[in-house]
Amino acid sequence: MDLRLDPAPAPGVVLVAIGGEVDLVAAGILERFLLGAVAEQRSSKPGLIVDLSDAEFFGCAGLNALLAAQRRLERTGGWLRLVDISAAVARVLDANGMNTHLKVTTSEK
Repeated sequence: MDLRLDPAPAPGVVLVAIGGEVDLVAAGILERFLLGAVAEQRSSKPGLIVDLSDAEFFGCAGLNALLAAQRRLERTGGWLRLVDISAAVARVLDANGMNTHLKVTTSEK
């Protein structure tokens, strides 16, 4: 799994790019990385944008990591958005009915 913090698109917003394979082993690392990146912003209503365009494999454990991060953000008035999801991520979202729980959008690349 490849994790990268990209330049913030706005104050209080974190942009994280995830590539490679997100399996059971990587999911715990992913969740800690996402929550840590948001905590460093010290914003009252933090935003997290997760770019998944380079995710080659995305298992259910990775989905659970995203949902955990979203729940934590929403408790503090924050939000999470997925952007440019790969086909691997789309399959997991579709198979688990998560298209209504996680907000997905495309970037203006």
